Amino acid sequence: MTVILFGFEPFREYIENPSQLVVQSLNNIEINNEPVRGIVLPVEYDKVEEIIITSIRKYKPILILGLGLAPGRAKLTPEKIAINYKYSKEPDNAGKKSNGEKIDNNGQDGIFTNIPVEELVDFLNSRSIPTELSLSAGSYLCNMAMYIIVREAKKSGALGGFIHLPCHERLASILSKPLPSMNLETMNRGIRLAIEFVLSKLTKQQNVQ
Repeated sequence: MTVILFGFEPFREYIENPSQLVVQSLNNIEINNEPVRGIVLPVEYDKVEEIIITSIRKYKPILILGLGLAPGRAKLTPEKIAINYKYSKEPDNAGKKSNGEKIDNNGQDGIFTNIPVEELVDFLNSRSIPTELSLSAGSYLCNMAMYIIVREAKKSGALGGFIHLPCHERLASILSKPLPSMNLETMNRGIRLAIEFVLSKLTKQQNVQ
């Protein structure tokens, strides 16, 4: 079985994206004997869905986890729900804006992750990774990616979710406005522990069955 880890390329003034750096760091390693495939998504509305679906069909993962940057947040924030809605004041990297369209015209208005995020938050905090549950993934590309990830995970019998990351220290230091940050090594460790936690929960469920 495989774990897919999605991150995003830089966008706007965020000339480095910690989600890309974490994905690249964890790509091609094994966690709990499962290979991790790291994939960096473009910040483009018209490309994200096809890349996610194609990757899931190719690798047939047991766990699909998206990562994205949430400037202004100080902790790792696992997301509980994605909404079927696209809206942005700022354009994507191809210059496109969305003005309130649905992600999936035939889909649910909201879709909950099937990862036990409340337990995950407690677990990561117990391992000294500052973590907090989030009930809003926004309405930009991260929310869109999460909606598609969770929708496709549930179709295929996998687990799917999304975790937002703070700015890393180097990015925060070059931005014009002060923002909280987290050490990149801490984020790497946190995402690795998150994957270990979810895979261990899956193993326990399989052993019970």
